[in-house]
Amino acid sequence: MIWILLVAHLVGVVAVLSLPNPRPAFAVALAAPLASAVWAASRLGGGEIDTARLDWVEGLDLAFSFRVGPLGALLAVLVSGIGVLIFVYGHGYFGGGDRRGFAATLLAFSGSMLGLVWADDVWTLFLFWEATSVTSFLLVGTKSTDSTAVTAARRALLVTVAGGLVLLAGLLVLVDVAGTATLSEMGPVTGDQATVAAVLVLVGAFTKSAQLPFHVWLPGAMAAPTPVSAYLHSATMVKAGIVLIGVMHPVLGAVDIWSGLGVTVGLLTMFWGAIGALRHADAKLVLAWGTVSQLGLMTAMMSLGSGKAIFAAVSLVVAHAVFKAALFMAVGEIDIRTGSRDLRSLSGLRTSMPVAFWVMVFAGLSMAGVPPLLGFPAKEAAIEASLNESGASGDLILAGVTIGSVLTVAYTTRLVLALFSDKGGEPTEVTPFRWAAAAPSVLLSALGVVGYVLAPSVTDWVVPAAATLETTSAGYALLRWPGLNSTAFLISMGIVAGGAIIGAAAARHSSPPEPLGANNVDRLVDRTLDLAKWTTGRVQHGSLPIYLVVMALVASLAVIPFLGSIDANQLYAWDRPLQAGMGTTVVAAAIAVAVIRSRIGAALALGVVGLGVSALFLIQGAPDLALTQLLVETVIVVGFVIGLGGLTTQFPTNGFVWRSVRIGTAVLAGAAVTAALLASAEDTPSNREALTAAAVDEGGGNNLVNVILTDLRALDTLGEVVVLVVAAMGVLALSRADTARGGGAPLSDDVRKVRR
Repeated sequence: MIWILLVAHLVGVVAVLSLPNPRPAFAVALAAPLASAVWAASRLGGGEIDTARLDWVEGLDLAFSFRVGPLGALLAVLVSGIGVLIFVYGHGYFGGGDRRGFAATLLAFSGSMLGLVWADDVWTLFLFWEATSVTSFLLVGTKSTDSTAVTAARRALLVTVAGGLVLLAGLLVLVDVAGTATLSEMGPVTGDQATVAAVLVLVGAFTKSAQLPFHVWLPGAMAAPTPVSAYLHSATMVKAGIVLIGVMHPVLGAVDIWSGLGVTVGLLTMFWGAIGALRHADAKLVLAWGTVSQLGLMTAMMSLGSGKAIFAAVSLVVAHAVFKAALFMAVGEIDIRTGSRDLRSLSGLRTSMPVAFWVMVFAGLSMAGVPPLLGFPAKEAAIEASLNESGASGDLILAGVTIGSVLTVAYTTRLVLALFSDKGGEPTEVTPFRWAAAAPSVLLSALGVVGYVLAPSVTDWVVPAAATLETTSAGYALLRWPGLNSTAFLISMGIVAGGAIIGAAAARHSSPPEPLGANNVDRLVDRTLDLAKWTTGRVQHGSLPIYLVVMALVASLAVIPFLGSIDANQLYAWDRPLQAGMGTTVVAAAIAVAVIRSRIGAALALGVVGLGVSALFLIQGAPDLALTQLLVETVIVVGFVIGLGGLTTQFPTNGFVWRSVRIGTAVLAGAAVTAALLASAEDTPSNREALTAAAVDEGGGNNLVNVILTDLRALDTLGEVVVLVVAAMGVLALSRADTARGGGAPLSDDVRKVRR
């Protein structure tokens, strides 16, 4: 079933793009997420495990591997369930026009995110991790004519893809130390390598989940249409880093730096994001900065690693996806019906947009952690997890969570009050009500209340998922009413009261700050591109001889580390005296190639080199190699003779310096190859026996050389074939250009220079 659902997303993308009529694009796109959500929902709270695996390269442990357990089912319900609502919302948000490309890209992202949360192999996880980055880039840059959107898309892509490269390095180290690439088979690892892997994996997670200082891409991504913001940047993609930290907890949780680094960055991000949310006047930016803040809390809880903290983190992931998607949808509805999201200018919306008002109130209360909404028990779990920590570090964690939560209530209060207050003058004009744009947000805000009422059922879904990451999470539950004697409840009520006071005061003042972080990132990118152009202009200057010299010199330097492996005892003159004669012939012919002025003479001398090598193969007892070399050399010489027909008969005169450089480079390259061969010349019976046995068992052939060429060097051979095909296409293009020019017409001096 896993494969069917994943392939259904791919088929859905093709189907949407192939629609002759764009109107049903969103309806067709939601079919695959709907099927995935229903299938995953049927597994909520259960203990069954579904797996799927497709081996790609068995010897390299490369495979597409998926595993759907309690955690995978819960995350799939969020990804696909909210995805269905987003497609309905998108139909109402856009109202009309051809949105097939947008719907197809959004569906591709949904499938990528589904593959990410189901991945049971680090390479599968990384593949879908990068797929979410690429599809997010396309969605943020939907308005390709808007320079702000294009810049924001570029910024998001560069930050998340750079983090992906760091993650790849961490996964490589992790696989090496763990001994397997399958996540479900990895055990706890420690040591220096594990520490390196932990830091790299955390950095990768920080970039995707917008943690300080990589958070700058998320507020800028609000340039995307609101369906993108409500889906990617609140409910799904930004949770990928949180999921990664959770999945890696059983493996890297024992590493000393894991918890400390994750909690520190998470709490700092929570505080900084909340400050940003309090300062902005654009409603979407307030929600975006709020998302940064709440992602910080989730990162801190997931990194903390205790049973209660993991339980709280998973609960927060669920609650946040529900209320934040609803908030974004409501703000998007306000935007399309009023043409503005500015908190300072909107007025009278409480009367003219009552549905959006109540959605914002209920979803906002859930975000603030006020009962009777689902966000309340989730926040209570986070406070209790902080209270369970002892010592000075526990006090700091509790203080950080408390201050961040106060600021969360403050910016939520400010948002609702400023958005729906009457500011005097004429009320803001609104366009007619759109049910498709309002219904999904109403449903999600209602789920906040239903989730609170049915907290025991939600607990039955969350506990097995959290226990997948930390077994001690199984003993906790979401509490609708912790009691007046509960320390966490008293702290929570203090948070609500303090935050409401701050938010009410802040609602009267709005002084949007400059996006200094985003601007600095953009300037860094621009300077990097300028440096790349400057470097390219000086390095890629069009001189083929200089390119060849540089490549030969660099390749020669690569041999230096192996010089110490050369064993002089392996050197001997020849096996048969005839080899000395043929070797001398090859050397003489090679020298002749360098000194002969005639092009045809040099080509023939080069052919002699090849024929001499063929003879050496034959003397050594390898007639198949000799025949292959003979055929190749014959074709090369014939090709040279044909190609030289349009050039001058003599090579152009070169100065002493340039000629010396070329000869010196050739000598150095030859010496480097000789040294490399000598360093790798160790030949023992065990090596020969192992290679011969591997040729039969793994390659299915008795000819060791042929097996190496066709099996062990298959990818290399494929690359060589590609190079030859590209070269052939270039020759064909040149020949057609000659034909179009007149075929036999004499070549100009400029063309002769280029061809030389």
